[in-house]
Parts: sequence; structure tokens; C-alpha cells
Amino acid sequence: MTRKLMVAAIALAGVTNVMAAGDAPQKEVSEGMSLRAKIAKTCKITGSDMWYGYRRTKFNFKGRKAWVVEPSVTPAKGMPWTWTMQWAEAFVDRTGVPDLLGKGYHHVTIDVFNTRMDENGLKACAAFQEFLVKELGFAPKANLVGMSWGGFFSTRYAATYPQNVRRIYLDAPLLNFDGFGTKVNAKQSAGLIGPWAARLPADGKWTNDPCMPVNMAEPIAKAGIPVLLLYGGQDQTVPPALNAELFITRFKAAGGKIGVDKRGGFGHHPHGVDPNKTDKIVNFVMSE
Repeated sequence: MTRKLMVAAIALAGVTNVMAAGDAPQKEVSEGMSLRAKIAKTCKITGSDMWYGYRRTKFNFKGRKAWVVEPSVTPAKGMPWTWTMQWAEAFVDRTGVPDLLGKGYHHVTIDVFNTRMDENGLKACAAFQEFLVKELGFAPKANLVGMSWGGFFSTRYAATYPQNVRRIYLDAPLLNFDGFGTKVNAKQSAGLIGPWAARLPADGKWTNDPCMPVNMAEPIAKAGIPVLLLYGGQDQTVPPALNAELFITRFKAAGGKIGVDKRGGFGHHPHGVDPNKTDKIVNFVMSE
């Protein structure tokens, strides 16, 4: 072999070794780009950042802000995922979501707050889930995280599309407007409950309205969707007797499987649990 060929061979070997050393990072980048490329097929990417140490892709889905967070490890088998339906930036480290990302789960949200999960909100969320499942390969059923208004959204969505939901973690959930947005003037009420202000019940009692989540416990229970519910006994924002406790009673009566953690001295906040005690939530979501 000539000197020139020997130098070329050595250089090639060096390049080969560098490429081998970089195989894992390159694979990770490729997988990330692959997810974003799938999103970009039909949606406009609006940004990308690191969210609690995990890569987040922001995009516009049918005119609504949405995002997907990728796990830092190989996605868990079957591509399981969690979905915080409202207040996705609140109390994150207390919800178990980062822990699940570390175990291979994806995490998502979409902004439908202006609908307050009326019929338009339900349809928008169903379309979003169809996109996640068909275009991104996510598992067919979502694990919902419902804090406060998110509880309202989660229960209405699960009762309407039970085939789309695997499990629900509710935290100080708003499940009834009585005692919440109806004891203020009309302008303030409209600001709180959005589109629902246009259909106030004739008798003034939301508790009897079939569209209120407290009246949707049975279909969720009958669908076999397990629920974990945490709430504060001193909650003045969402009175337990008209929300969590009424739902729990009806859910159990319908044969539903529900885990309850009543924290007697707590109010509406903080949601979730201490960041070093999220096993309760994580184990619930990961249970078969």
C-alpha cells in the first residue's frame, strides 16, 4: 500500500470511529426531528424549547395553540401519553408528569379554554386526539390530568368519548358551577364560565344540569375508566360537597373504581403532591 493510501485509510478509520461514538446522540436527534416532521406535515410549528428538562414542540392545531413534550428515553412500548387539559404550566412538578416523561411517556396539551369544554371544545379535543393517534402514533387512549377547570374538561371529555380515555387523575376538580361562578354579577359570571353563561338553568341550579360533570359520573364508571381524585377539605373555590364528594358518591354507586385522597387541611391550592412524593400518581397512571 502506498503512503498516500495508508494516510487515506487511517483518516477513514478515524472518521468511522467518530461516527460510531456519535451514533446514540445522532439517533436521538433523528427521532426528535421525526416527531416534529410528522407534526409539520399538517401543522405550523411555532416554537421549540426545553420543558422541565424535556424537549417540547409547540404548534398550531386548527387555530389553537398546542404542544407535545418528548421523553428523554426511548418511548415506552405502545407510545403511552398524558394530557393536562387545562393549566398545563401549573404545579407541574407536583403532578407526576415529569416523572412519567422520564419513564418514556409523551405529554401534551391544547388550549380550548375559551370553549370551557362545551360542544365545540369536545370536538376540538377529539380532533386533536385523532391527530396524535393517527399522525404521531400515540396510544389510542389518553391518561388525563384534570386540575380545577381541567377536571371539568376531563370528565366531560371522558363521558362523551369514553373510548378515548384510559385513566383520569383529578385534582380539586371543578365539576359543578353551583357555588363557583353564579354568585357574582352577570359580567363576572360570563368571564368565569364563558359560553355556559348563555344557557343559565331556568331554576338557577346547575347541580341538576345533565351537562355538569357531577352528573356524568355514571357513564365514566360504566366505561371502566379508573379515577384517582385528590382534593382539599377546606376548598372554598370549588366546594367539595358540590363537586368532588358528590362525584365520588355517584361514581362509587355506579360501580366505578376510584382512589380518593382527601387532605383535610388543604384548600384549592396547591394542586398535586410534594415533588418527592409523586409515586401515588405515577403508579396510578402506569397501572394496568
